[in-house]
Amino acid sequence: MKILTISFFDDNFGDMLIRICFDRLMTVALKNLGVSEDDFTVENMHIKEPDEDKIASADLILFSGGAMFGFNNLGSFDMIDRITSIADEKHIPVVFSSLGINNMHATEESGARLNEILRRKCIRAMSVRESVDAFTPFTDGCDFEIVSVCDPAVWAKHVYRKEVQAAKSAKKRRIVGLNVVRGGLFKANGHSWTLDSEEEYFKRLIALYDEKGIEYRFFTNGSVLDNNSMGYIAKRIGVPDDKLICPDSSRELVTAIAGFDAVMAIRMHSAIISYALDVPSTDLVWNEKIPYFYQNTGYPSRAVKLKNCTPEVMLRLTGDLLDDAGFKADDEYLMSLYRYLYTTLGMILNKPCDSPYDFAQVSHLLSLMESGVADDVTDYRTKLSRAHYCYRVLFDADMERRRQLTKLKKEVKALKSQLKDYEEKYEGLEHESEEARSEIDRINRFFPVRVYHKLFGKKKNKK
Repeated sequence: MKILTISFFDDNFGDMLIRICFDRLMTVALKNLGVSEDDFTVENMHIKEPDEDKIASADLILFSGGAMFGFNNLGSFDMIDRITSIADEKHIPVVFSSLGINNMHATEESGARLNEILRRKCIRAMSVRESVDAFTPFTDGCDFEIVSVCDPAVWAKHVYRKEVQAAKSAKKRRIVGLNVVRGGLFKANGHSWTLDSEEEYFKRLIALYDEKGIEYRFFTNGSVLDNNSMGYIAKRIGVPDDKLICPDSSRELVTAIAGFDAVMAIRMHSAIISYALDVPSTDLVWNEKIPYFYQNTGYPSRAVKLKNCTPEVMLRLTGDLLDDAGFKADDEYLMSLYRYLYTTLGMILNKPCDSPYDFAQVSHLLSLMESGVADDVTDYRTKLSRAHYCYRVLFDADMERRRQLTKLKKEVKALKSQLKDYEEKYEGLEHESEEARSEIDRINRFFPVRVYHKLFGKKKNKK
């Protein structure tokens, strides 16, 4: 059996962690159903790079989660249409899992199109991680019931058990993680915050931290653009390099967060991973998905609107987080996704699914599987590809500016040549004008004499 899982491949390693945790949970669920590892293969595909041959040859397709639906700047909506269209034609079962909302404000036309996609016979099940109600308007006439589950990344502690335990054991003092993002993230989601706003926020917050003796580290989720913003802000406000963490893999991101005692998040997966690792967090609300996560996990007050995130408010929240020593992820919340996968796969594969593993069994099996080198390689390649893309954008822009500069230099040279011609003509005209003025002066000097002679010369002769 060929299983194709579809997710985002991005240098924001929160997205990569979705796939890693999902694949392992799915493997445990298949084992629970009595499916031998020799009886199936798993291949991954980036949602933005659909391979029609991979899609058509699959026996089962699963979307592993994240903000895939929504009418936003991620550009995945058309890809979902294309993938499910092929699956429908080939009669391949499709499962949507842990879908996240992202600007679910449809027009009448786009809403109807989404409903058309979801009504395809190939789609056998659907679960969402934030709000069932956000998706219900688009599922009229569908053959499935929407189920509420967690994000796959909340299982990160169990997938990276050794790394998490090592990081927590190595801690010598309490540290707060400050999550930094690119300035354009806010504008892309309809907010007036800019990189300057973010800089001012961190500048004032760390000033209060320094007064209170709170140790902190800046970190990103790995994105090249986030890293650039972090470096820029750090330089501007005087944060030394040894307080900056730039993860190069999902493993490194999880390890970094495991070393914190509290996290002041901006990226949603910084908060999700913190929750997974029993690290309390707060998050700035730049997207509607963030309040849902904190509501679902029982901490709605820790989602802070941008207009309310004064340094004083965030300092108080930091204290609350550091005092929350008993914070722990809810096992039942984690099991919501496992049970969904177990029952859904059992239904599709026609397997009895009346004996799901309990939490301890799932956790134990995940820790035995761990995260392999292949995941790190995929992360490195994805980040390198993203960095290469960013470099190409800058390179192309630079080359275009060079072409424009060369063109302008030619135009300037031509204008200088033309100006020289004009100057020569002007000098010639000046010379001619000077001669003309001399002639006019000569004429003007003799004019009274001529007039005199004209008027009196003849009379004088007559005498």
